[in-house]
Amino acid sequence: MPLLVEVLRADDGRFDDLNPHVQRMARSGKAMFGLEAGAGPGAGLEEALEEAAASIGEGRWKIRVLYDTEIRSVEAAAYRPKQINTAALVDGGSVRYPFKTADRPELDELTRRAEDAGADTALIVSEGRITDFSYANAAFFDGSRWWTPAVPLLPGTRRARLLAAGLISTADITPADLHRYVSVSLINAMLELGEIMVDIGSIKLELL
Repeated sequence: MPLLVEVLRADDGRFDDLNPHVQRMARSGKAMFGLEAGAGPGAGLEEALEEAAASIGEGRWKIRVLYDTEIRSVEAAAYRPKQINTAALVDGGSVRYPFKTADRPELDELTRRAEDAGADTALIVSEGRITDFSYANAAFFDGSRWWTPAVPLLPGTRRARLLAAGLISTADITPADLHRYVSVSLINAMLELGEIMVDIGSIKLELL
């Protein structure tokens, strides 16, 4: 049975809104294990986090929840964002990542190819369109507005919040479109929009 993972952020002991995470856990539990809404691991998330809260101190913390039909473990670690300065376009072919699984060999392989080419991370191209970074959604800045790929491999919770707030919009973005943008931000549960940026000129454009 595959293990799924949910990553949450805590700042000074306060957790981000849990609802998007509970909802994703419920969707994944139903699709992968046939669990009914309200009866899966998402229903126990708040209680599990209360137990983990005792080990969380000041600053930003990464909470990693492993689960299948129930929550198997909750890991908490102080978090410091990794600096990302360069990226490489990597051909993901028809790679799919519909569920946030703990093991992700296909994405790890794309990351390895980018790193072997001297880049810090992979910017994945699937069927001709840019989708995501290897561990984060992407948001491209054109000098006035932010745009995120319309069809990511995995729609993240922060991406959903930014879309709902009108702070980013969706667009089909191909490698040929990159000249229209100034920079690209990594966004995920741990990273804010604009926190970690890669200049478009620092992206290796030759598709690996």
